[in-house]
Amino acid sequence: MEPATREAKYHVVCRDCSVERLFESDAEATALEREHAEETDHRIVVGRVW
Repeated sequence: MEPATREAKYHVVCRDCSVERLFESDAEATALEREHAEETDHRIVVGRVW
């Protein structure tokens, strides 16, 4: 039996409001980070999770 392969997920969290999402693509996560920060001037955190 082969071990299950895990693909990285990217967790995006706004520190100033309730926006929080999980993405399979770092590009999508980064796009939300930039868009939300530009629109709201909020602090966004993006991290890779397994």
